[in-house]
Amino acid sequence: MRITQSIMSRNLMTNLNINRETMTELQNAAANGKEVSKSSDDPVRFAKASRFRKTLSQYDQYSRNINDGSGWVDNNALVMNEFHALIVDARSIAIQGSDASQSEETRQVLSDRVDDMIEESVATLNSTYLGKSIFSGTDTQNMEPFEYDGSNITYTGNEGKMNRRISEGLDVEINITGSDIESTGVFTSLVALRDALAVNDDAGVADLLQDLQDASDKVLSLDAQNGLVKGHMQMTSARLETSKVNIQSFLSETEDADLAEVIMEYNGAEMAYEAALQVTSKALQLNIMDFLR
Repeated sequence: MRITQSIMSRNLMTNLNINRETMTELQNAAANGKEVSKSSDDPVRFAKASRFRKTLSQYDQYSRNINDGSGWVDNNALVMNEFHALIVDARSIAIQGSDASQSEETRQVLSDRVDDMIEESVATLNSTYLGKSIFSGTDTQNMEPFEYDGSNITYTGNEGKMNRRISEGLDVEINITGSDIESTGVFTSLVALRDALAVNDDAGVADLLQDLQDASDKVLSLDAQNGLVKGHMQMTSARLETSKVNIQSFLSETEDADLAEVIMEYNGAEMAYEAALQVTSKALQLNIMDFLR
């Protein structure tokens, strides 16, 4: 095969472009600190880095779910504490009203206080978080799931549970429903206490003391379960943060460039480029007269 001046020139220019591309890649690696930024750089390492990034993205989503769930759980705790305090006060009133020495007028006053406490309980349980009803199950747009008509308390929400995924294959329930609260028997006991006091039935009031204590214990149990969910999320969050640090380290090892090595390679590539440039410059200066001599 005859090597012409045109072929030589084309080959020299191709080599120059290759050298220039190498220098550009090394410059980019030095600038962004990444030795592997696209599949063509290193298919195996790029695929591995992609898996690490996907895992980090999943962990970030779990962390967001934990933060959101923690807000709900914290609000549950605040409202349940207020509600439980009302039950404790109601039982204190029941103890006072069960005393046979109390007058009918006193028991009527106590009955009115219990009625006020029922209204306050309903208002407390109708609390919202981020514009959503806390205890209405999944019907969070129902802003008044508890209704008091002056005689009885009615729950109009549903029994739906709200879940948040906080790690691979692990979901937690972040809400307490009105049905859960109803099942404690607290509303029935409060209404019965109000009515027994209103009719001056000290024996009936005394009979309700245990019911109120049982309801109080069950409300505390709901609050305790809520606390367990909070603790579980906190421990999971701590593990996630540790895992994210480790994955970030693995990702860095996979795709980050060794700056000292990159600079050394760049200097070598620059010298090779300058040498090739000189050779190419001399070769391209040849003309037809050089072949006629």
